Amino acid sequence: MRFKAVIGLGVAAAALATLGLAGTASASSVTLYYNSGYQGESVTFYGNVPNLGVYSFPSKGSVKNNAASAWNNDYNTVSIWYNSNYAGVRDVIAGYSGSGNRLVNTYNEDASISFS
Repeated sequence: MRFKAVIGLGVAAAALATLGLAGTASASSVTLYYNSGYQGESVTFYGNVPNLGVYSFPSKGSVKNNAASAWNNDYNTVSIWYNSNYAGVRDVIAGYSGSGNRLVNTYNEDASISFS
């Protein structure tokens, strides 16, 4: 009986460890840059952000409507949206890639971020 309890605890611990790793792996991130070409001040976001207006570049002010380029740090696709709450036109950036020299549809007009 004691042997079964130890195996049960081992299986439960392995399941929790796997869930923990999956949670870490799914924490997608994107870095927004104040200037084109991934230059200038930057801010990294983890997960969906419905309103960038509450975040700031260290000395440049609000991130909302001020990002010029972006780099996707994860395998998930990221969308940079023109409006808050994931609305309007967007720039879609594939995993582990960037916006090129500058964002196209949301250049200095970014308001929210979502991952898929």
